[in-house]
Amino acid sequence: MKKILILFLVAGQALSVGAKEKPPKWIEKAAKAIVTIETTAKEGATKSGSGFFIQENGEAVASYELFRDCIKGVVTTAEGEKLNVVQILGADDIYGVIRFKVAAPKKTAFLKVAEVAPAINTVAYLLTATATKTKLPAQGSISEITKIKGAYDYYQVDMEAPAKEGLPLLNDKGEVFAFTQTDASGKGKTYGISIAYIQNLQVEASDMFKRTYTDIGIRKAWAQSVDEAKVSLMLYASQQDVQTYLETLDDFIASFPDNTDGYLNRASHYAYNRDALSDNEQGRLQLLDRAWEDLEQAAKHNKDKADADFNKAKLIFGIVNADSTLQYKDWNISTASTLVEKAIERDDLPAYRSLEGDIAFNNGDFERAYNSYSIVNASDIASGASFFLAAKSKQQIPGYNYMEIIALIDSAALKSPPAEAASYLLENVELKMQVGLYKESVNDYNKYFLLTGGNVNDRFYYFREQAKFRAEDFAGALKDINTAITMDLNNSVYYAEKAAVCLRLKDLPAAQESAGQAIKIQPDFAAAYRILGVALVRMENKSEACKQFAKAKELGDPVVDKLIKENCNN
Repeated sequence: MKKILILFLVAGQALSVGAKEKPPKWIEKAAKAIVTIETTAKEGATKSGSGFFIQENGEAVASYELFRDCIKGVVTTAEGEKLNVVQILGADDIYGVIRFKVAAPKKTAFLKVAEVAPAINTVAYLLTATATKTKLPAQGSISEITKIKGAYDYYQVDMEAPAKEGLPLLNDKGEVFAFTQTDASGKGKTYGISIAYIQNLQVEASDMFKRTYTDIGIRKAWAQSVDEAKVSLMLYASQQDVQTYLETLDDFIASFPDNTDGYLNRASHYAYNRDALSDNEQGRLQLLDRAWEDLEQAAKHNKDKADADFNKAKLIFGIVNADSTLQYKDWNISTASTLVEKAIERDDLPAYRSLEGDIAFNNGDFERAYNSYSIVNASDIASGASFFLAAKSKQQIPGYNYMEIIALIDSAALKSPPAEAASYLLENVELKMQVGLYKESVNDYNKYFLLTGGNVNDRFYYFREQAKFRAEDFAGALKDINTAITMDLNNSVYYAEKAAVCLRLKDLPAAQESAGQAIKIQPDFAAAYRILGVALVRMENKSEACKQFAKAKELGDPVVDKLIKENCNN
């Protein structure tokens, strides 16, 4: 009886082994999810490898190295269909995995991702594209599970390492739970990273600058948050060529069809880049039509009708201001003006007034422009530009007050970042010099020096010297003109200016020497002869001084006659 029982047990084991030897029913269907991938680098080099679909919409996973430095990817399905890779959905170059999407005209065969992670000692199946219902797939027991990123599994399977990575590890239900990777341990085992981890990889706006993504030339997926996606859209604008960015805008709109920003950005792109997008006039006008359609779509999705009018007005004004010869449908200043007026009627916002000011300034209606900018300057969006434009508008109104203009430009400088503030200071210092505010002019030059970090040229020192001279800071003026001379040793004007400063300092030999150097560099420099003559008069050498005055008169000096009358007619 005992012998019979043993025979039954052996027979049962044989039947059990035989059952394990039989390929799972799902094997052939699952194999259709495996694909071949070929990627192409910018210089034309290609790489190939394996991957597999994990969603019916064409979402797939593969090795990151396949996509590094590539600009194009093509997937060949089990049926021989070739599909272009259109988006990178997420990537990790450390763990060497990537998730992407192809342009699939129909549902793709895919592997269902296991909802429950397998445990140690569970049997794992290694699936290849050649698996069939009559061929047993490689299999082994999970011998070790470690954690990566705290929550995701990394598997070691007692199975000979596959010849290539990028194949799926499946459970006994045919569900994929891991993506195979190269055996770096030398143990000859099979290793797999959790599919759940790869699914969790997302492209965030901050990833735009990470090499993980910049090393891949294929378009990246949008962040799930529309606000983050808009940040990415803005960054793409500075990184992509005109045609590529248009494709990016198309994709953004397809991904976020109810968001107005996509339509507004594409409208702007069509309008401003029509020369680059079309090589003929008809095509360029058609692009303006498309831009108008996008403005209408943006308005349709915008609950704020005042904002919709403002957006239209802003783009129209920008385009016609850049191209004053444009005459096409409603692309004109009049339309922009009407739209911004409508926006203000609906909601009188400072931003709308700013555009109103720009349009009025363009039309030469400076009174209206000044009034509009004044409203902006009283608001929380006041800027250096709005104060400066108010000043320039005021300057065009008859009977303007210099001090009002100066005050507005001072405010512009205070409201601006360093580089912009520096330019406003230079603009204002000319006005201050005209009204005799010499000490204030010197202060503005000093501020300019600080704002530019001392990165100034000889002309700066020359102009500041003149302000100091008129402010009667003769020692400071001498220091500045000497600095200007060291920066340009062959400028006759600087030497003549130094001579004038030395005269005020009563350093007559230095004045004589500097004026002489100016004449040496520029023998026809009339004013230098006059200054030299003044120095010689004060050195009580009138005869020589009169020779210099005569030379100045010969060269056309307009003010030397008085000096000749006072010193040379006795």
